[in-house]
Amino acid sequence: MSNRWKIRNLWILTLAADVTAVVTAYYTTLLVRFYSAGGQALFTAVNRVLGVRETGSLGDRLEYFYMGSGPRIVLIVAATVCLLYALFDLYPGRRFLRPRPEAWHILLANVLALLLFFTYFYLRRNTWHPRSFFVTLLFFNTVYAALFRAGVDRLLRGLRRLGADRCPALLIGAGDEASFLDVLIGELHPHGIHVAARLRRDPAEPFDALLNRIEREARRHAVDLVIAADPSLTTGEIMQLLERADRLGASVKVLSGEFNILVNRAQLPADIVRNTPLVHFEAPRGGAVARVARRLLAFAAALCALLLLLPLLALIALLVALSSRGPAFFKQERIGVNRQPFRIYKFRTMYDKAAELQAQVEEFNESGRGLFKIRRDPRVTPVGRFLRRFSLDELPQLWNVLRGEMVLVGPRPLPRRDFENYYEEWHYSRHRGMPGLTCLWQVSGRSDLDFHNMCILDVYYLRNRNWILDLKILLRTAWVVLFAKGAY
Repeated sequence: MSNRWKIRNLWILTLAADVTAVVTAYYTTLLVRFYSAGGQALFTAVNRVLGVRETGSLGDRLEYFYMGSGPRIVLIVAATVCLLYALFDLYPGRRFLRPRPEAWHILLANVLALLLFFTYFYLRRNTWHPRSFFVTLLFFNTVYAALFRAGVDRLLRGLRRLGADRCPALLIGAGDEASFLDVLIGELHPHGIHVAARLRRDPAEPFDALLNRIEREARRHAVDLVIAADPSLTTGEIMQLLERADRLGASVKVLSGEFNILVNRAQLPADIVRNTPLVHFEAPRGGAVARVARRLLAFAAALCALLLLLPLLALIALLVALSSRGPAFFKQERIGVNRQPFRIYKFRTMYDKAAELQAQVEEFNESGRGLFKIRRDPRVTPVGRFLRRFSLDELPQLWNVLRGEMVLVGPRPLPRRDFENYYEEWHYSRHRGMPGLTCLWQVSGRSDLDFHNMCILDVYYLRNRNWILDLKILLRTAWVVLFAKGAY
């Protein structure tokens, strides 16, 4: 029954509630402002106190405008607010077990939306819209969104009591952490999740044998979720568990201190159990249509960016050519999706023939195994140091995006030298997706992070990627590049 009656996209119901809240808030605001004597008197008094124009008698023109433009304004407000909700992780599906401060995030998103609208009005010198109209609209929207979401939750709880939308889980672990999660899930039944079976690992049991037991139990109970609450699992074992879960089409939650990097540096939200993150990995999803759509979007964005940045690119090329001998552009073999090599394009940041000096500077590598980074690389030119600091040397890779070799967000492609220095088999799983111009590694510390943590970030991204995570990374990339964090 779980697979047949499970709601695969819980966010659709929540999104419907949020859009309904915006519509209701808009027409409630119209009713209060134009058809309520008390409402008009209240807003007139407030506007007089604030020293803005009086709106007690707004006139037929403004009233007809808001009535006739309702659908357009509702669409704009709903798109803005729902996008902010998504950025605040208010459409998480079954990512979290513990309750989150949903009402607080709804309030923050609506306040931010109000600031965005006010900024737009100020920049456009727009004096037509009474500012208090949007204050009222977003106030009502905050209240309605919280109420309608609570209604959806109550509806889903009722359906789950009838046997619909149940999410059976397999819990792995024998320690206190696993027992805590067992009790937590049993009391809260978050998002319809219930523990269908629990496995305890024998310390003497080979890990392959444990994986086989996990697969048998998962198939027996038709689980949709595997929860690994065994802190003794190594990163390599966790990656093998993720691979086995792919066969089952199941999502995975892993309790491990190995993933502290995701919370502490990447600032990704996660349940915390006894000071240890419980990290969610989505089940495999998406097909050819999703991949084609992703590439088309990346192509369109790269083309627009290249056209807009053409003067800047020409200026940088001229500076590189004039500042040191050699070509303005640099081509290098990198390893991309499915371990396939391709040529990447960059602005040259080193002196000519610097690659021939690689062996002489290997001993100064500061990134450990798997990566080569030197904070003060003597081969870098003064102009190149500036370009690297603000990641301007990467801009020619927009051409790689147009060629279909890269996308905007994805694991960074590494040189063959780094590829040949991978030291654990699971590291190669970072090549299962298209390489990108930016990634979680770049917005979480870049060169300040070692290769091991870089691979953890890449695996997390590839298993949880969606358009909102991409948007978050792109927004954070702009911030990181502006302040040159972790770049050298």
